[in-house]
Amino acid sequence: ACLVHTTETVRVRYFMDRLLECRRPVMLVGNAGTGKSVLVGDKLGSLDAEKYMVKNVPFNYYTTSAMLQDVLEKPLEKKAGRNYGPPGSRRLIYFIDDMNMPEVDAYGTVQPHTLIRQHMDYNHWYDRNKLLLKEIHNIQYVSCMNPTAGSFTINPRLQRHFCVFSLSFPGAEALSSIYSSILSQHLGGESFSSALQRSSSTLVQLALALHQRVSSTFFPTAVKFHYIFNLRDLSNIFQGILFCTSNCVKTPVDLLKIYLHESDRVYRDKLVEEQDIQAFDKLQTDTVKKFYEDMEEELQQTREMNLYCHFARGLGEPRYMAVESWSSLSKILLEVQDSYNEVNATLNLVLFEDAMAHIHTSSSSSGGSQGVSRPAERQSPSSMSWVVPWASSQWDVPGTPPEEGVQEASGIDARATSTGSSRCGGAAALLRAPPGWPSSSPYL
Repeated sequence: ACLVHTTETVRVRYFMDRLLECRRPVMLVGNAGTGKSVLVGDKLGSLDAEKYMVKNVPFNYYTTSAMLQDVLEKPLEKKAGRNYGPPGSRRLIYFIDDMNMPEVDAYGTVQPHTLIRQHMDYNHWYDRNKLLLKEIHNIQYVSCMNPTAGSFTINPRLQRHFCVFSLSFPGAEALSSIYSSILSQHLGGESFSSALQRSSSTLVQLALALHQRVSSTFFPTAVKFHYIFNLRDLSNIFQGILFCTSNCVKTPVDLLKIYLHESDRVYRDKLVEEQDIQAFDKLQTDTVKKFYEDMEEELQQTREMNLYCHFARGLGEPRYMAVESWSSLSKILLEVQDSYNEVNATLNLVLFEDAMAHIHTSSSSSGGSQGVSRPAERQSPSSMSWVVPWASSQWDVPGTPPEEGVQEASGIDARATSTGSSRCGGAAALLRAPPGWPSSSPYL
């Protein structure tokens, strides 16, 4: 992740530096998308590897104290007697993400929290098989928590050990500085024209204005619970723009077109009712007209077709380009279908325009060639699957409820996340990234 510091993050980073030096536990609290995990990850990544070890411990609803203890004990080695600690003289830092996610039992307690509190109070826990005391030394905790999810609060007996800092959403000026820095740095290289570089600030202001209008227009409800728009959506839009090279974007109009495509993938694909889709289209058009003049013809063109993908010029070499026409996209998909049918059961698809558009949308929200988990913000929620990453592997279990999906894996990293899956069934499987494609790409 790219971290662009603001005044607030610099302040928090200063206190984290001082507190970690003094071996004090730190907790960052804030809504989703405020950069808690990125800020902590940036700090922990800068530590001297000869003096520190870092163990990531992500929590989920199904985390138990036994699962947690197994993970906490993995990097430890036995010292003298009943003493345990990290190898050598290094200090071990446990980074606990989503601290308040585990299930609250019938008595109002949380098993993993109780284990951590016991260690922070008494510097020990017990061997679950031999029932012997284990003294744990040279470790400390850093955690993050979203108060709007999970159990909302944690036991005060645990929280009293932490120095708690609250992270809020950056203001308009900070957001403009963040995304202007990201976009201008990208457009400053690869032979982009000076006109493009000058237009970057206008595009950033357009993106911020549209994001503000979308987040203040579409609110989550019991049925539309996924209507949540935060900084991750903005980041996903600019992430897509950063895939473009000078061959793809040559004029400010091209830059606007790819922004419109990315905002459709991030915002429009979340919407589930035709009324909401029409309202978004009107919001998008009105906002564009405020920042760009004489764009009626270009907006009309984007309504007819405005698709970008890595396979627009075929599957030989991945280049993020605009799809030229429906016929060219149909030709590419038919070639992929023929290739798929050579090694799998025959699959014959009728590739009408809506089907091709949905395959394109599904590929834009799927992971890269290594099967990385998909950002939920780039998904259509119409059909669901459960991605269960564990250790270095992960599986797609279509139609599997979260309880069954997690039970198939054991360990703290069996973390269920609800993500969108293709409504076209096996059609999405046709578009597989060839070897050499970047695994970190959120696109096909």
